Amino acid sequence: MKNYFLAILAISLFSLTTIMAQIGVEANAGVYFPIGELNKSYNTGYGGEASLIYRFNRSFEIALTGGMSLYQADENNLKNRLLKQLEGINEEINIDATVSVEAPLNLYPLVFGIKYLYGKKKFKPYFFFAAGVFFYDIIYKGSIKVVNGPEIKLPESIEKESSTTLVLGGGFLSAITKKLFLDVKAKWCIMNNIKLVEADTNEQLRGVDKTVQTISLTAGLNYYF
Repeated sequence: MKNYFLAILAISLFSLTTIMAQIGVEANAGVYFPIGELNKSYNTGYGGEASLIYRFNRSFEIALTGGMSLYQADENNLKNRLLKQLEGINEEINIDATVSVEAPLNLYPLVFGIKYLYGKKKFKPYFFFAAGVFFYDIIYKGSIKVVNGPEIKLPESIEKESSTTLVLGGGFLSAITKKLFLDVKAKWCIMNNIKLVEADTNEQLRGVDKTVQTISLTAGLNYYF
């Protein structure tokens, strides 16, 4: 009788776990706002992510997420900063010069995260934490032509590196069908040791390690099998 009871209990627990646990996928896209050091050199970027999700129960999920975000350099900001660095001037300057700078930045994060969901069945707010690594590539190139003066060619430099990242955020799921959900989220991302562009006294562009941050707003779809 005891063995029979244990067998029934085991079957019930297995059935409950099977019913509650779900595999899911997510895809989203949106805008990425640089803040802090990154905002000094780059404009608002865009990108997207894809995730493989494992939902333990109604309240907890884990996910492996990979993505990409792309940023173009803020040429006006870089113009003033590079001229200051090359001339060794600290105060605001106004030199009549044509500056051409290209320094596109591409970020590729790969993170593992945990999400806590609450609320009603069809509308579920959530918050999440994630950590992992990111890869990036950035190419620095350009020139400075001072009116009635020389043209300074800035040698091309290419950086391809990786480092660590932390992510905090929140959002909500809204049911479209039983298995398909609209997913809207905001997140704050901290990335260590990205080599942002600066100019040195040898009239060369170089990358200087900075800890940078972004805030992103994205929307997409989640599907649970």
